[in-house]
Amino acid sequence: MSHRPTSLLKRFGTLAGASLAGVVASSAAIASVQSASAPKAAAAANEPLRVVTANLAFRGPDAVRNDWNTIGPEADIVFVQEAKNVRLRDILGDGWVVRQDTSSEDRQGSAVVIRKSAVKSIGELQLVKGTDASDCNSPEGGIMTRWIARVDVQLNNHRWLRAASLHMPPARCQNGLGSPYAVMADNAVAFAKRSEPLLVLGADWNKVVDADPNEIGARTGLKPRGPDTGSRIDGFYVSPAITTNNLHLLPQTGSDHRPVQMTIGVPAP
Repeated sequence: MSHRPTSLLKRFGTLAGASLAGVVASSAAIASVQSASAPKAAAAANEPLRVVTANLAFRGPDAVRNDWNTIGPEADIVFVQEAKNVRLRDILGDGWVVRQDTSSEDRQGSAVVIRKSAVKSIGELQLVKGTDASDCNSPEGGIMTRWIARVDVQLNNHRWLRAASLHMPPARCQNGLGSPYAVMADNAVAFAKRSEPLLVLGADWNKVVDADPNEIGARTGLKPRGPDTGSRIDGFYVSPAITTNNLHLLPQTGSDHRPVQMTIGVPAP
């Protein structure tokens, strides 16, 4: 009889130890599950978007409507250039939000078009001057005033993204400091440096995208993304935090520029 209390204490200690071990094992299992699910949660927060840049080659509504049969199914955001001959909102369906200033030909040229279902909200268009009109001292002709067409969009992961479409001047307008191309490159750099949201520039750069004589990428930290084949002058510059993949040319449209598509991944705020 004198040994029973000791025996009971030992049994209690054994049970308590087993219970504690179970709690520890359970906590470890929960931590393991949480650890395993963390990358998936992070991946889910990286919002994917298909972006397309497309030079419409100054063609009218019927031609652009046909182009959209190729562009539309592949895009969530479209960066448009050479659109002065078409009012995009007149030909695109209700599934698209068009941000285009149609008050003058020069302002109408660059635009941003967003698929409604791809984003949470869409801001208004703002135009930033790229360069003034110029004859470029060239018998081939000059250029109208060029603008950077900018729209802020809030994605479904709540991150705000700045999407901007621009059309750099042609090579005949790049002849050193103060030339229209150099001026617009400087203004594009200043615009990018002022941008607080993450930024995607889609453009006809009129130069090989990743061989930049004006060092837009180096001066801003933006990543150049352009095709490996063709004229290689249409493409993107993106903020370093944005992932990029699957960059490729879409099938030829009626334009002399093939649209360029890429998938971006935008991290949550």
